[in-house]
Amino acid sequence: MRFGSRDPLRAMFVLAFALGVVAPVQALEHDLPGVVRETLSSNPDVAEARNQWLSRREEVRAAEGGYLPTIDLNAGIGYEQTDNPTIRASGEDSADLTRQELGLNLRQMLFDGWGTRSEVARQQARTDSAAARLLSVAESTAMRATLAYVDLQRFQALQGIATESVATHKRIQGQIRLRSESGVGRRADLDQANSRVALAEVNLVAAEVNLRDAATTFRRVVGSPPAPSNEPAEIEPNALPNSLEQALQIAQKNNPVLQTAAADIEAARAQHEAAKQFDYPRFDFELGGNHDDNLYGTEGRVDDLSAMVRMRFNLFRGGTDSARKRATAYNISEAMDVRDRTIRQLEESIRLAWAAYQATSAQLPLMKLRVEAAKATRAAYEKQFEIGQRTLLDVLNSENEVIQGRESIVNATADRLLAQYRVLEAMGALVDHLGVAEAVVTQP
Repeated sequence: MRFGSRDPLRAMFVLAFALGVVAPVQALEHDLPGVVRETLSSNPDVAEARNQWLSRREEVRAAEGGYLPTIDLNAGIGYEQTDNPTIRASGEDSADLTRQELGLNLRQMLFDGWGTRSEVARQQARTDSAAARLLSVAESTAMRATLAYVDLQRFQALQGIATESVATHKRIQGQIRLRSESGVGRRADLDQANSRVALAEVNLVAAEVNLRDAATTFRRVVGSPPAPSNEPAEIEPNALPNSLEQALQIAQKNNPVLQTAAADIEAARAQHEAAKQFDYPRFDFELGGNHDDNLYGTEGRVDDLSAMVRMRFNLFRGGTDSARKRATAYNISEAMDVRDRTIRQLEESIRLAWAAYQATSAQLPLMKLRVEAAKATRAAYEKQFEIGQRTLLDVLNSENEVIQGRESIVNATADRLLAQYRVLEAMGALVDHLGVAEAVVTQP
């Protein structure tokens, strides 16, 4: 993949909607991309962030309505009693008439102190923030699904090792029993073998419990039970940058959490500009017409038509406008503080993930050497035990050394893989790497 090549906010959304992605995507449940795709399509956190983004887009359109005219139609009919000097001069005490009104008014904003422009900018920044938040939620959700998938495979492998351990210990137990029954072996050796078989079975039960727990976590995160068999979780050799510094640079540009913070700063600035609109007079063009009957005690039709440019300028509002400007200025500082904190947290997460990746990469070859050496030792001890040069305890300890070494390799391999995926998540590249971006904007 090419790092830093995508638009930080809109490219994925524009592409998905341009292609008309509106139907749910069927997941391939037997591999990691398929599981993550299914998770993103059905996860309520992603759906919430998606709906928030769609809502913000409509709020932009609502704010843009301030540039357009408003048209109002009013009508009324009812009883009116009028008592005024004109009516009394005619010899009547009052006039009782059926009053009828019909009017149409148009108002077009000419200048509002740039309030509408600032509000449109604020809503657009809020939309950008919601889009970045959707990406952020998608990245974190994809990471949770990846963690559940890798852990499921981790505990499946550990359960397999525990099963083999039980079988191996029972094989040794059977050999010792035969030696004991034939009078060659000692009773203490059989007791030792029985103890180790019981311990291996205890470990197998624990491994099975861990596997069930991992399957439960998988179902909670993904929304469906795991498939009977899954493809190994793998990562492309060149998926990560060559250095920690390069990873940090990419994260500074592409991480959606930072994009959210940057968009929030822009929204706060636009809100501060909008708060200044009452420093200026407002000008509107107003066009109105009325067709009325029987008004104010005078029987007959009354029509009027007006076209005016009207100025309104508030001279005093109790200090509200000044307080609003100060409050919005503090909001800008608050948003900038959030961004600065986010940068520190992001750098910490990348450094920790990169350190784990480097450490496990260095440990794995040594662990494999340990297992090979332990296997060789086990084979030698078994032969030496047959001729009385090694005790049963030596044989059982060598077997445990092999088992522990294999378990260490399984755990280190899973930890290394997860560390690599965490680096991708921190860079804002996990969803792209898995090729499941369309599931982020798809509405189920």
